[in-house]
Amino acid sequence: MMSKLSRKLMDDLIFQKEISDEDVVLGPSYGEDAAVVKIDEQYLIAHSDPISGAVENIGWLAVNIAANDIAVCGAAPRWMLPTVQVPTGYSEESIIEIFTDLYEGTSELQIDIIGGHSEIVDSIDQPLVNTTMMGITENPIYTKDAGPGDKIVQIKKAGIEGTWILSMDYREELIERGVDARIIEKAVSLKKDISVVENALSVKDKVNSMHDPTEGGILQGLYEMAQASNKRFILDTEPKVGETTLRICDALNIDPLRLISSGCLLVTVPENAYIEKGKVIGRVEEGEASLMYSGKEIESIHEDELFKAIRNLDDAN
Repeated sequence: MMSKLSRKLMDDLIFQKEISDEDVVLGPSYGEDAAVVKIDEQYLIAHSDPISGAVENIGWLAVNIAANDIAVCGAAPRWMLPTVQVPTGYSEESIIEIFTDLYEGTSELQIDIIGGHSEIVDSIDQPLVNTTMMGITENPIYTKDAGPGDKIVQIKKAGIEGTWILSMDYREELIERGVDARIIEKAVSLKKDISVVENALSVKDKVNSMHDPTEGGILQGLYEMAQASNKRFILDTEPKVGETTLRICDALNIDPLRLISSGCLLVTVPENAYIEKGKVIGRVEEGEASLMYSGKEIESIHEDELFKAIRNLDDAN
């Protein structure tokens, strides 16, 4: 199982620690996607992220997940340093496949791998890839800058990444649970939808805040935006979920709104702004930091539905 540290623990260990370097504009902060460092008249955006819930295409996924977090801060991802750990006995062919995936992903997004680390580890049973990604921008965008009166806009559908991972790693198990093979093929084809780099960079001049919902899904992403901006988020329209995601989530009895959602982009914009291909799903108000959905306050989601599904699938085998 994988879950996030509690907010209190993150506050005590990470978020409330003083940073002495005055060029650090944004250090570790709840709900923010990356660090921001001022360099002359520009800003370095830097982010680290692990991939631990996938096996197939793990290298490609590592590139795209980290690149998303740079893009939602208003920068094009440029430089990457991956750490690749594989279990003892892992085949050379499988290691080559991870690095082939890494270079496929960086080539598509015009990112250079400028360093990193690799090792064989006795204490793990599947590969792990952790990525540090960086980019440069003149105008950083922050999760915390959602303002009262903003519209909450969803770009692309919820649960894309989780749907793709499950279809890649658990095809036979999904078929056994009644999911049509054609649905699984559609889910496999969602791979290219996991990136939000193009979407984020195309709207960066129109938004007040942006966020990339990952673990905990779109509900956790909105909760993090509300907490970071210290505003009340009202979700009053059903978020967009694809039919493929709904079918697979129904078969596994998991909630698509709490399923890891790289590929979806959440933004807040002024009331008179228009985002092409975006769906307005709510609004931002003054008030205590909170997320309201269907008349209920949503608490922080500590375990993503992907890991519930994986645990249940593995226990059944």
